[in-house]
Formats: sequence, structure tokens, C-alpha cells
Amino acid sequence: MGKWFQTRIKWKVINAFALIGCSSISQACAWGPNGHAIVADIAQAHLTPSTLTAVRTLLATEGYASLDQVASWPDTIGHISKSKGGAPETLAWHYVDIDAANPAYDQPRDCPDQICVAEKLPEQERILADPAATATKRLTALKWVVHLIGDMHQPLHAVERDHDKGGNTIHVTYFGDNLNGHMNLHSLWDEGILDHATGLKVGPHYTIDFSSAQKEAMKLNASVTPGEIAFWTADITAADNRNAAIDWVDESHSLARTVAYGTLPRAQKAELGEDYTTLAWPVIQLRLEQAGVRLAAVLNASFGNK
Repeated sequence: MGKWFQTRIKWKVINAFALIGCSSISQACAWGPNGHAIVADIAQAHLTPSTLTAVRTLLATEGYASLDQVASWPDTIGHISKSKGGAPETLAWHYVDIDAANPAYDQPRDCPDQICVAEKLPEQERILADPAATATKRLTALKWVVHLIGDMHQPLHAVERDHDKGGNTIHVTYFGDNLNGHMNLHSLWDEGILDHATGLKVGPHYTIDFSSAQKEAMKLNASVTPGEIAFWTADITAADNRNAAIDWVDESHSLARTVAYGTLPRAQKAELGEDYTTLAWPVIQLRLEQAGVRLAAVLNASFGNK
């Protein structure tokens, strides 16, 4: 990880440990719809005027007006059968299983078929940046880019430990609730901690209050400094962002090892609450901020406006 990234994470986590005391210590869906909307809202705030116009022109072809409206579309189509117009074959695009015993992503070992988030994101970025591609193809690519950049910044989308599918088989209780036995470590990082910390809710059929999500996004965006933006986006180009994607996956993998797993009690059905949230929430905030800023930079570069 970059020095700037390490420094900010280290500062936040050290302070979290200080607050609680040192002695208290299906992979296919990443951030819930609120998290993906927040990433999209942060990104939209950083688009250049010409990129924003180009993005809105693409979105308007399907009646959308903002990026947050399409941010969770890839999750939706992944869970609909092929016969009903879905694309279940894309479920593996959302994550990459890097064993927690390994320090970083290795394509031949971790993604030999090249069907994982580290390889699919650059593929979709190339389609989006191709002015010769049809508007339909570019819009589909835009939806994937918005979503996959969010996915790869969720730490548990870049790891597995003891074949636990990124924490999906680790059942936990959070502030006394286990969702009738269905809460697991992965879903806790997807949306449980985020929704608890912000008060955001997910309604029936994964509906959300977009205005409330946008307010939370702007709170996070307000803490991002110009120096952080420059550092986080330094390796983004209009040509090929595969190396950048791998860097972002490696960041998530490291955070999964040190925070998501590293501060987790080893007992099955761990009882998690304030102590774990104090450590995890600053990491989640940072990853949402980075995902939004980087998404904006990718879109600006894709439309020739870096």
C-alpha cells in the first residue's frame, strides 16, 4: 500500500484502539445499496462539467439522471435467472478470492480464468473509454465501472480464509442481533456496520432513501483533502488501469487481513459490538471515500477529461 494510505489508516486505527483499550481486542454482493449509492454520489461530486454532461447523456438513454440510480444494477442482474433477462454468470465478477495467508493478488493463482473483479474492471473501463462503442455498450460498461470500483474497495471482496467465501460462512451477532442466524462477517461489512453508524436503512426489495444516502456521502466527501485526492488517483490513466485496479485490490486484501479478520474474536458466532465497530467504521469510511474519488477520476479519464 502507498505511504499516504498506510498513514491515514494507521492514524485512524491507532486512535480507535486508544478509545477501546488495547486489551479489548456469497461474495457476490459488496456494499449494500446505501454503500454503492454513497460511492456514486461522492464520484459525481468530483466529475468535470464535460464528464458530467457525457455521463448524464448516457444515463438518460434509460431514463436515469444520476450515478447512484444505477450503482447497484450489477447486483440485481446477477441474481436474476438468464431466462428472465438476468446475468447470473457475472456473479464472479464482483470479487477475487485471495487467501489470507498470501500477501497480495497473483493473477495465475487467484484469477486463472480472468473472471474476477481485478480483471473485469479494466475490461469494462476499456469499453467505456472507447468512443467507437455504441451508447448501449458504454452505458452498460458505465454501470459496471461504478459498481466494481465500489466492490473492490470492500475489504472482504479481496480475501478468503479457510475457504470462508470472504467471511460469508463466519456467523456473527452484532449488538445482540444475528438476523435469525443469517448475519455473517461479510454482510456486516457490506452494510451492517455502515447502516448502524449512519442510521441509513434498506427497505423492501433493497430500496433506499437516495437523499439520505447523498447526505452521508457529502459528509464523507467533506473530509477528503486535495492531497489525498491527488495521491489516491495518481496511477489512473485513460489507457489501461489494470495496475491501479490491482493496487486497490491489494489495499482491500491487506485491510481484510489486519482489521476485518485481525480484530475478530476467533470464536464461532462472535459477539460483535462497539469495540469492533470502533475499529471497522473508520476503515469503511475511508474505503467509501477512496472508491468515490477514484471512480470520478476513472470517469474523467474515460471521457478525456483527466
